[in-house]
Amino acid sequence: MATLTARKLSETGLQFAATAATSDGDEFLNTGSEVLVVHNANTSDTDINVTITAQQTSFEDPRLGALTKSNVVVACNEGEIEFIGPFPQEAFNDTNGKVQITYSAVTNLKVDVITI
Repeated sequence: MATLTARKLSETGLQFAATAATSDGDEFLNTGSEVLVVHNANTSDTDINVTITAQQTSFEDPRLGALTKSNVVVACNEGEIEFIGPFPQEAFNDTNGKVQITYSAVTNLKVDVITI
């Protein structure tokens, strides 16, 4: 598992600088302002599911009552770039303040994390 370092987006822009996704998953420190960028660079029929693990799956809301939070699963189709997030800290941060990511495949899959 690799720890991805978020890069700060600014008014002068930010160049896409993705790294290869790790077969046993990746993680990043989450302040609630991060967005995961996933590029599926495959050119054939290779869709890849990206899963963000919910750490707190049930909680009480004073207005809505009992709520359930599920993992976020996003299908990244071949040749596409997906922007996923931001992620509420209460639901997605593990005990180290990080978001956990897994992938159904990692061949030609690039990832980046930006802070907005």
